[in-house]
Amino acid sequence: MHYSNSRLLLLGVCFILLGLVACQNEVEPPVRSSEITKAQREQLGDRIQIAIAVNEEQFPILPQVPPYDTTVYWYIQHLYQQVSFGMQLDNQSPADDRWSQDRSWKVTVLDLEERNAFVIPGGHFYVTTGLLRSLSQEYELYYLLAFEAALMNERLLLNRLVTVFNPALLVELANGAPSPNSSTNDIADISSHLVFDEEDVKEIDEKCADLICNTSIFDRLGIISLLDQLSIDDAWLINRPSYIGRADYIIRQLNTNEENCGSFQTNGGYQRYILNVLK
Repeated sequence: MHYSNSRLLLLGVCFILLGLVACQNEVEPPVRSSEITKAQREQLGDRIQIAIAVNEEQFPILPQVPPYDTTVYWYIQHLYQQVSFGMQLDNQSPADDRWSQDRSWKVTVLDLEERNAFVIPGGHFYVTTGLLRSLSQEYELYYLLAFEAALMNERLLLNRLVTVFNPALLVELANGAPSPNSSTNDIADISSHLVFDEEDVKEIDEKCADLICNTSIFDRLGIISLLDQLSIDDAWLINRPSYIGRADYIIRQLNTNEENCGSFQTNGGYQRYILNVLK
């Protein structure tokens, strides 16, 4: 049986199209989480920040106006900048994958009774008035800031997001591409209550001691005092669950560290700039 010229031509076109599809699949492999750059994480974080800002019902933001602008916001932003400055400088990373030097890691206070704090990709930090009212001294807040900054910087936040949203979707949203399956609103909602496992918390605790020592004169035991202020039913401890013997473990870690670090806890600044204003 002989094929006509038209049939032969049609078969040829089909083979060419199949070849093009195969080539396209070869040059577009799945995105891996390790390939998501810091620039893309910043873009994703900025889009999540916008999604939070426009969702006033779920995320009521304490206005950055008097008296909050020169007290609550100024104070937390100052400490957050102090603890994260070395991370943002990012001298140890490859030149083509560093945090942007002209972009600040912003603090936002949510006017909620829920006791919670969280960070989003790219470094923006959120804390509720309910949690702020539960603390009493600067070194507790400093540990909280150090913990969340390290959680983001060490990619644990990104890795946890990847288990909920696949890497390709995160990259699409970072680039501003619409997705039929999810949106930055979904990521904003989940980011505020993203649950980490105890091993993640333990890993960050280990890094926090050095981070606090290298950036301040604060006592590195702020988490122990913070744990005394909070309940296991509070959102932050639900999302970042403690492990058995956490206080003793942290103290042992400090005892094995020969660095002579600070012991500063408070000079009344937390009372003056936070508690007196949020009363």
